[in-house]
Amino acid sequence: MRLEKFTECARILDPRSGFSEGRHEIEVRIDPLTGATCRINITRTARPKQILRGAEEVVPSKCPFCPENLERETPKFTPDIIPEGRLKSGGAVLFPNLFPLSDLHGVCVFTPAHKLDLDKFLKEEIYDGITCCRRFFEIVGRKGAPFHFLGWNHLSSSGASLLHPHFQVMAFKKPLHGPKSCFDASERYRRGEGRSFWSDLISSERGSPRYIGETAGFLWFAPWAPTGAFEVMGVSGDGKASLLQLDGREMEGLSAGIVKILGGLWNLGATSITMAIISWPSGEGADWFSMNVRLMVRPSGSISDRAFLELYGGEVGLTTLPEDYAKALRERF
Repeated sequence: MRLEKFTECARILDPRSGFSEGRHEIEVRIDPLTGATCRINITRTARPKQILRGAEEVVPSKCPFCPENLERETPKFTPDIIPEGRLKSGGAVLFPNLFPLSDLHGVCVFTPAHKLDLDKFLKEEIYDGITCCRRFFEIVGRKGAPFHFLGWNHLSSSGASLLHPHFQVMAFKKPLHGPKSCFDASERYRRGEGRSFWSDLISSERGSPRYIGETAGFLWFAPWAPTGAFEVMGVSGDGKASLLQLDGREMEGLSAGIVKILGGLWNLGATSITMAIISWPSGEGADWFSMNVRLMVRPSGSISDRAFLELYGGEVGLTTLPEDYAKALRERF
């Protein structure tokens, strides 16, 4: 039996040490039977955690994502990755994750508001955030990490440790398990049927009881077999495989659709969501894959241990090595 693992190293300029360079080691382990993957960074146990306790809760004075603290409290990329340290687009700012799960793991803050209900997000904010993330993917793609993933956990019950709304972005030399499985299945469908699964899906869902609506470049519907509560999908109507291929009109349509879905879910009683954009590198899979966005409602409660990486990325993010907790449990035998 082969027990395989490899490590990734994230380098950041850490605000806790005067923006000197710090390194985080992420251990990536592969299940010997299924090939399933987990990512372990033991420093993530130190993440600050904000739990929503009530609608009138006072905004914490030291939230690092609030405008008055962001420049001072958030890390910077090393100059070889992002020379200016952080990326900015409109009102969005992207910087490295202080507790990463890949060597290229960023956070994008796209609104100055510390707490927002789902029906209060603006299309312009979502647009700026996704645009900033796309710039990051373009930059690191040219540096040898073309496989990208955008996730969002809104509020603690979705897995977010900080309440201030933020996207998370990850880039890799090889794709995450979840997107790769989706891409591979799309390729098999193309070989077997001679058509794109996603084109067939759009034809099937447009006008079905699950159809929701359309925005520029995207069709929105409830999937036949949801993977989570009140799940919604938005699929590129032009069959574009990558977020990087969208033009300005389609970026507007993607942002507008997300905002419409968020408001609709709020009216249905939802307060927390997990979202992911499943996208493939530009130039690959143009005949059989379409980029898509997926959102699901999360239950209210405390911080969840299942977030965008687990639910849509197909991999697990952990804070403790199995050898360490096995040692502690061994004392009971």
